[in-house]
Amino acid sequence: MVLILGILALAAGAGINILADDLPARRRLSGPHCRYCGAPRPPLGWSAIVSFFARADRCAYCASRRGFRPLIVELASVGLALWLFVRNPDPNVFIPALLVGLIFLLIAVVDIEHRLILRVVVAPAAVLFLVLGSIQPARGPLKTVLGGIAGFVILWLMYLLGILIARWIARRRGQALEEVAFGFGDVMLGGLLGLVVGWPGILIAIVLGVLAAGIFSIGYIGVMLLRRRYTPYMPIPYGPFLLIGASVVYFGGRTALERLMG
Repeated sequence: MVLILGILALAAGAGINILADDLPARRRLSGPHCRYCGAPRPPLGWSAIVSFFARADRCAYCASRRGFRPLIVELASVGLALWLFVRNPDPNVFIPALLVGLIFLLIAVVDIEHRLILRVVVAPAAVLFLVLGSIQPARGPLKTVLGGIAGFVILWLMYLLGILIARWIARRRGQALEEVAFGFGDVMLGGLLGLVVGWPGILIAIVLGVLAAGIFSIGYIGVMLLRRRYTPYMPIPYGPFLLIGASVVYFGGRTALERLMG
């Protein structure tokens, strides 16, 4: 069973890599291909882990290596599946948790690489999470929908505040900012995460996400200052930190949520 689960998770990780390569640029799917030249990959090259051990990780056309991201994603998918199965093998718990984790992973990869939260990912995921949350006895449709609305509204207000701050900064600098850290994609993500963790879990998830982003920003600024490469107002992808907050609440379970609520 563990072997079968590992193989399925490996396939899921390979699928996430294909989606992360295709969706940001094309908003549609194609077969496994080189992300640099677009050439199709042979079957041994579909999986980063398989191609690594088969010494087929270079593109046959442009000779580019796959890089580390595909390998990390597949290892993370397998590790996530095995951890969730050991944690609770009940299909009613394991399958929804695995779907949540894999979709979170896809969103994080795309946002880190492209600073995008894709509607083509969020919309179907929202429908899935609405159904999964509504059928959970501990939550039900009301808390699920309330969580989604609260997540969207809170992040929308933060989005508006970010626009005001960006305009103020641009006025002081005398030039517009090329990019802001907090975009409308993060607002959509807030609604999605609200459907995942429900009400009142979304409140804790957002607070944890903001704290995680703040801690990372302080560390990042410190490193850049030491390297003398710091640029003021440099945006960072915010989605992964919101995902971290939601993951703590969702995978930590009700006990962790109650402890955080005091």
